[in-house]
Amino acid sequence: MNQSAIVLVLAALAAPPSLAAQEAPGITLEEALRLFAVNNLDLRMARARAVEAAGLARQAAAFPNPTVAVTHEPLSVARRSYQESYLNVSQRVEVPGKRGARADAADHARTAAIAQLQADSTRLAFEVKRAFVEAALAAERAGVTERVTEVFRVASTSASTRHREGDVSLYDLRRIGLERARYENLEADAALSTGVAERALALLVAPEQDAPRLVPEALPARFPLTVEPRVLAGATAERRSELVAARAELEAARAEARFARADRFPDLTAVGGYKRQSDGLHGAFLGLSISLPLFDRNGGAVAAADARVRAAEERLVLTRRQLDNDLLRTADAYRSLLLRADLLLADVDEEASDVLAIARVAYDAGEMELVELLDAAEALWDARLAEARLRAELRIAYYDLERALGGFDAVAPARATEEGP
Repeated sequence: MNQSAIVLVLAALAAPPSLAAQEAPGITLEEALRLFAVNNLDLRMARARAVEAAGLARQAAAFPNPTVAVTHEPLSVARRSYQESYLNVSQRVEVPGKRGARADAADHARTAAIAQLQADSTRLAFEVKRAFVEAALAAERAGVTERVTEVFRVASTSASTRHREGDVSLYDLRRIGLERARYENLEADAALSTGVAERALALLVAPEQDAPRLVPEALPARFPLTVEPRVLAGATAERRSELVAARAELEAARAEARFARADRFPDLTAVGGYKRQSDGLHGAFLGLSISLPLFDRNGGAVAAADARVRAAEERLVLTRRQLDNDLLRTADAYRSLLLRADLLLADVDEEASDVLAIARVAYDAGEMELVELLDAAEALWDARLAEARLRAELRIAYYDLERALGGFDAVAPARATEEGP
């Protein structure tokens, strides 16, 4: 391979991503989260459920309205006539404890809906962060693969020329051709994956806007935040909104059970009014009415309410266990990735660069063939992809730990540093 061919190969390795990959303006993570807070449809539905629960709680505390009825009865027979007129006012009086139990149940349901809104917001915000990182990683993978593919295109052209001149064997020519075909396929797959990731991000943060894809800005090489060890040591799931919601749902179920028991006793209806007859007689009247619980004593509703209480108790225990496991899982994953990053990322740039530098010196000295030089280039870009993937996984693990803790500010603030991987 002549000197100009070497220059072409190395220039392709060092070239920036193509203009096609840079056409769309990038969006920052902060901008994506702002769009998410306004546009995400799941978050809107959660807010609507919280507003609905607040309305039901307000309605449950309302007193029953009185009823007013006016009646006129004209009666006649032959030439005789007679009339009676009534003005009735009735008011239903609930059994003591029934209205309070109903209001308590609705109020706890409102608390649960608000806590669930907070939990959904935290979960969905993490989904946005993960989608952003995955889209950025896909774009970086596409850029790396595009540049490596261009290296093999240049090498394939050069190898064809040298094969005709008798400087490259048919085996080397075909192997380079196979490698070029492989990377052409990898480039197409990377472009497809990038589109899928960018559309997934757009669906989360701007589902109703015209842009079908959102391009994230490239992630910084160094991750700017690490977690204080005391945060992980004192981590607990007690502050998670899911646990608050489960507790509120249990209290709501208990209040519903109290209401079901109180509803076994019928409400009293007081009736009063004024009556006037055509013979001149008139006066006020009073009355009481009550249903007789002979056939329906609300036993089924009481049994169902008790079952809901037991289910809510079990759900609370299960939720606490799940949150504890979630916290342990995310903390272990973050520690493991942080350790791997400390071990693998510190020297990856230098080691990867050394591989190519050594290969270039050996090739210039005639001690390495073209195929071996391309193997070195492939190793360099494999290292770049592994580095990018590990950084993305570490960032996602950090965000996942933040979600599992209910936010770092709920325990202790994260520490800003430039020493993180």
